[in-house]
Amino acid sequence: MGALRAPRGGFFAAILVFAALAARADDDFIVYSPHVAQGQSEVEVRGYTYQDPRNGLNGMGAFETAVAHTFTSWWKAELYTTEYTRDPVLGTHLSGQELENIFQLAEAGEYWVDPGFLASYIHSHQPGVPDGTEFGPLLEKQVGPLLQRLNLIWQKDFGGNANGKYNFRSAYSLGYQINTSVVPGLEAYYRPTDDAHQIGPAFSGELPLGHGDELEYSTALLYGVNRGAPDRTVVMRVAYEFF
Repeated sequence: MGALRAPRGGFFAAILVFAALAARADDDFIVYSPHVAQGQSEVEVRGYTYQDPRNGLNGMGAFETAVAHTFTSWWKAELYTTEYTRDPVLGTHLSGQELENIFQLAEAGEYWVDPGFLASYIHSHQPGVPDGTEFGPLLEKQVGPLLQRLNLIWQKDFGGNANGKYNFRSAYSLGYQINTSVVPGLEAYYRPTDDAHQIGPAFSGELPLGHGDELEYSTALLYGVNRGAPDRTVVMRVAYEFF
């Protein structure tokens, strides 16, 4: 039991360090898997920062922490307890919380592509910014060592100051699974609402810690492919998963 507690304590300490260095509003830089593992719990931190010569973009970033649990063989719920935005003009501020649900719609390999669905509710803490919801299909396909994921997400604000429109974005990843711990690849994001489209190399993996625990990590360096996108976006994600 002592060996089990050490990795957990070290990971929680890493969360505090990461939180002190990073800052989220709408952190859309993630490609979700449709797969869930019943009984698994998770503590996650993730964030991003922009690098761009334009003053309005350079240094902008976001940060969030979350806890999750998979209650059934098909439903995972995740609560983003803190979501912060770092703005070059306004500084760092709390932007809100989010309740996110992932539904696995079929067993792995049951169909030609593994399907899932994302549904979330976003509560805003920013004056004048409405609450919102996000939803859409999550798709995954693995052929040998090649792992592909595609997310198609719609977002809609509601309440005061909501514009009533549905905003669309998509995310895609391609990875070459050398083993479960080492997966180089790429990520691409299509974000028409922000007039920002990005693509770049990514690296991810799952490190076993014993007793069914594991550390899942991923990072990406995204390059803007249109004028509205920042020149570069650095993305980091870490999740501690345990039963």
